[in-house]
Amino acid sequence: MTLQLSLVLFFFSMKGLAQSAVPLIEADVLEKLLQEDSSVVVLDTRSSEEYQAGHLENARFVNYATFQLSDVHDLAKETPIVVYCLSGGRSGRVAQQLLNAGYKNVKNLNGGVRSWQAAGKEVKRE
Repeated sequence: MTLQLSLVLFFFSMKGLAQSAVPLIEADVLEKLLQEDSSVVVLDTRSSEEYQAGHLENARFVNYATFQLSDVHDLAKETPIVVYCLSGGRSGRVAQQLLNAGYKNVKNLNGGVRSWQAAGKEVKRE
């Protein structure tokens, strides 16, 4: 195997490890959590158009493309936060930023809003 190919494979394996450091939450577990704990903050990291087309009830819009930690400056580091996007990629990167900034209870919705809807759960439309 060439050195160049080895480096490419190493890069992608490390990228996967970094994203897997974010705990995942399943749609059914999230639904139950939201019913039981009103302190949970849900962040929708998709585009404005995606958000308007359908989002989890009471989700807070934070556009992935423009996300900065100042968007969540009002949240205490102990606040339970669940992030999601369409399938989990963008939200995983936002979740990692939050964890790196010291937020202690951050989870990523496994499979994003797609998995939420596939589980028969409702989305709110603007």
